[in-house]
Amino acid sequence: MLSMQGQALAQKQQLRTIPVQIQANAILNMSLLELQQFIETEAMENPALSLDDSSRCPVCGFMSSSPVCPVCSASLAKSKELEQVKLSERDYLDKAFAAAGHDELFDPFRTVARTATLNDYLKQQARMIFGGRKLRIAEYLIDSLDDDGYFRESLFETAEEFAAAVPEIEDVLEIIQSFDPPGIAARDLRESLLIQLRAIGSIEPRACNAEQILMDYWEDFARMKFKTIAKNMSITPAVVIEACEFIKDNLTPRPASAYRTEFDELSPRHEAAVVPDVIVHRVGDSLTAEVVDCHGSFAKIDETYEETYKSMKSGGDYFSEDDRMHIKEHVERVRCILDAISLRKKTLARVATHMVEYQREFLLYGPSHLKPLKQKDVAKALGVHESTICRAVADKYCRLPSGEVISFEVFFDAALPVRTMISQIIARSTEPISDGEITKRLTEQGITIARRTVAKYREQLKVLPYQLRAA
Repeated sequence: MLSMQGQALAQKQQLRTIPVQIQANAILNMSLLELQQFIETEAMENPALSLDDSSRCPVCGFMSSSPVCPVCSASLAKSKELEQVKLSERDYLDKAFAAAGHDELFDPFRTVARTATLNDYLKQQARMIFGGRKLRIAEYLIDSLDDDGYFRESLFETAEEFAAAVPEIEDVLEIIQSFDPPGIAARDLRESLLIQLRAIGSIEPRACNAEQILMDYWEDFARMKFKTIAKNMSITPAVVIEACEFIKDNLTPRPASAYRTEFDELSPRHEAAVVPDVIVHRVGDSLTAEVVDCHGSFAKIDETYEETYKSMKSGGDYFSEDDRMHIKEHVERVRCILDAISLRKKTLARVATHMVEYQREFLLYGPSHLKPLKQKDVAKALGVHESTICRAVADKYCRLPSGEVISFEVFFDAALPVRTMISQIIARSTEPISDGEITKRLTEQGITIARRTVAKYREQLKVLPYQLRAA
């Protein structure tokens, strides 16, 4: 009987801790801006949560104890001084922004996100064609596209994901390849160029010759063997060069760059500011990581609710059952959230400190000194589950001593040193250099990788293929 009671008690305790764990995991996964939005929403819905508005940026509304707002870069101290002076709204924003040391005027779109992404646009087109299972496959394929708009994943693995046959996945992918912008969802450069060329629909000789070159003489085109192509096509080298010029002038190796939002020409030229979750400070050769805490100090339990809750706990019997339930639920939820925010800060501090120590050379001397690091290695070193590390670094950003803000994903990017070397090799070359030559020079420096890997890294660097750079 005793063991059964103990088991029942353990189950009851376990059931009570699950919501707290879920809340803590959810908050750990949030970026700084997401956390602020969550707290603002909670404060509107939960009267037991009180926010101190005295440290709120008067320009963008972000809560910060920093002298300069991390979102809009306005000077908080100067903003409060300007509130005492009668100024127009535009003059007020310009002066508050300039007080932080910025030469340019305040851009009101600086804190506004774009309304529609390429991913949104493609899914909108997919919903007009697909439904049910095929729509889920289409959205999965769209989510798998890289930054340039290519589908680089394995069709076989995608088919396994949906317990489908590869031809079914190929059929959906082929339809996505017909979407706007032309060339999207291609599996390689050749396929993308052909899709774009056929979308143009031109019947002029240059376009027809360009299609034949891409279809039948791709390897020779990649090596710029114009005379060989001309001989095989029974045309002059000048005609081949004209066809290649048509490819260069009308097609793009990055189909995603062809996407433009509605009224794009009127949209702001600057991206929204990235707010760092962690700031790395450097004093001499010493590095320290500071977690930006914009909420732990400003969010608290409302005094009235806290006093009432304590009175109720001490045995006050002048509360109705509904009042008790209301106060208990709201106060305990705030406590749960505040504990989760505190835990987020501690966890992020541990992770950031470990990564700063491990990647010390990278932070001091640059990308070529980045050491291989995996999330499971950090989890093992800190004695936590790998999922905790995954949540701690998800959508988080770090400001380096140089002032540059980078994603935490960079610390785990094992290919960064090689990409840096490739970038340096291309920059130092006086003439266009092929992927094969880059591979050879990397080998001379002790880096042995395949030519196709060099091509992949070059594409990630947004560098055109050799034949397009040399054309």
